[in-house]
Amino acid sequence: MTHSTPAAFGLQSLLFSQDDLSSCFFRRPTDRELEFMSFFHSLRSLLSSDEVSQLHRYHIKGRTGYDLITMLGIQLLKIHYRQPTMKETLLLLQENENLREILGISQVPSTASASRLARKVGKVVKPTILHERVIQAYKEGMNRTVGHLSIDSTTIQAREKPFVRAKEVVTPATPATQKKRGRKKKGSPEERAYLEEKAETQRKKREYLEESPGKSLSELEMRCSMTAKQNSKGKRQWFIGYKAHLATDDFGVTIAFTVTGACVHDCKVAVPLMKTASQRTDFFYALMDKGYLKADINAYADMIGRKVIIDQRAHRSVADLPMEKAYAARYRARTTVERSNSELKDGFLPDKIYRKGSHARYDIELAILMTTMKKVWKMLLLKEESKATKAS
Repeated sequence: MTHSTPAAFGLQSLLFSQDDLSSCFFRRPTDRELEFMSFFHSLRSLLSSDEVSQLHRYHIKGRTGYDLITMLGIQLLKIHYRQPTMKETLLLLQENENLREILGISQVPSTASASRLARKVGKVVKPTILHERVIQAYKEGMNRTVGHLSIDSTTIQAREKPFVRAKEVVTPATPATQKKRGRKKKGSPEERAYLEEKAETQRKKREYLEESPGKSLSELEMRCSMTAKQNSKGKRQWFIGYKAHLATDDFGVTIAFTVTGACVHDCKVAVPLMKTASQRTDFFYALMDKGYLKADINAYADMIGRKVIIDQRAHRSVADLPMEKAYAARYRARTTVERSNSELKDGFLPDKIYRKGSHARYDIELAILMTTMKKVWKMLLLKEESKATKAS
């Protein structure tokens, strides 16, 4: 699908105030309603002309015609107000006349119509593409290099039957197929087989490090699945749902992200996130916790000339490795991604996702997009205020 250049992502939507818009609404708008209006107008400005025309093309008129851009606004409303289902979102819209005024509708659609049209919106509007446009505007507005790229993940619970991978049948090794231990005899068939296997492993590793991030992510499990996490008391807790993997800069702005099944280990996503981040901006250090201890991560960082700092705390009877003072000082910047994860879950996502499959991942991606937009607004606004202060 081809896309034309969208409108510029600016700060005009941040200039809304209650006094300026009080005469346009049924009652005085709240700060949350004004924030939702900012999201809605900014998201519309990110759409290209091709996407807008496709939204109008998919528009189906019936007894009551609903614009698909309005349906996109209803999906934003669902995320912004942390509504678990579309039914509760439409009830909120029915009771709030200001929200209907923002979306430009006089009649609220039925749950069936809203769910059906939301699926059509998802075919045209991709949160990953919009997020890339936001980061491009952020890069041009800030004009700076990312010092620390902090990578972490967070689990998001879903009300969905998890995918369970079938257990592999392990065939016991027979004396004929069992590999001999120790050094292989020089020139023997065992040595040739060992060298061929080692060369094949190195070839696959090089291909993995050089392939596109999309190809690396396509091989991961995206379906709803189960995972276990250790709580503060040392007990294992099981979660059913998905994982949001974020790579943020020093200000908590998400530069790259992906959504996978909860069973996907964090270390499998680090390299694709670093690849995507390096395509969109430049960074010097990548900060990760002990869950990202994997040779491929350091190998890719060495290949692009960057440094990975991992907190190697004691785990699985391995002694705690102290970090250098300079690295320890830089590692403190990793709290930005933890705060972004908290803001994502506490500010835009319900306690449990009720949609299923790709629709659930769409809601999570839309929530990540809105979290990124909010942080970009803040940083661009601070830069504008600093320019005004220097000019005065």
